Amino acid sequence: MKRLEFKTKNLILRPLESKDYHAWFDAYVEGLPKQNKWDRGPMKASQCSRKQFNKVKKEHEKLAESDDYYRYYVFEKKTGAIVGQIDFDIFVRSTHQFANFGYQIYNRHWGKGFGKEASLAGLKIGFKHLRLNRLEAAINLDNKISIRLAKSIGMKREGIKRRYWYEYGQWTDHLIYVANPEDIGLKAQKPFYPKK
Repeated sequence: MKRLEFKTKNLILRPLESKDYHAWFDAYVEGLPKQNKWDRGPMKASQCSRKQFNKVKKEHEKLAESDDYYRYYVFEKKTGAIVGQIDFDIFVRSTHQFANFGYQIYNRHWGKGFGKEASLAGLKIGFKHLRLNRLEAAINLDNKISIRLAKSIGMKREGIKRRYWYEYGQWTDHLIYVANPEDIGLKAQKPFYPKK
């Protein structure tokens, strides 16, 4: 499915374009030191070459073409800076139409309301454009900020999936927050069956 550009009051959500290398480099290299255990902190400049940028861009294009994964970078309208990202990892199409929904704002841009604005836009992209029926956010049990954000955009706690994600060298339990179109005032759409 083609990835389009979406605008909110302060943000633009879209895939990477060739012209975005410097904004991408700045987003990954110029971040603040790691702020908590979920924060990645800045990367080394050597890890963010133009060659690596082109590789990432091409990989995202390929994954979207196969309807496996979609990433939208979050650009601040005013500055053109990349402030974060949202993504959709398609689990099942068929009769289920659901995906894991991820959201991240880079640490230099915390506290400005971008997380809620980008994530709410992400739900709309998932339901209206990608025609999904169920979006799950898998959240670490002690990640209070992410839990608060999921609640603030209308996602509902569904339960805990035990040993759900392999991270920090072990299988970890995750809280599952879920949204369906009706949770944010949208109508459910007919299932989308991608051509493979």
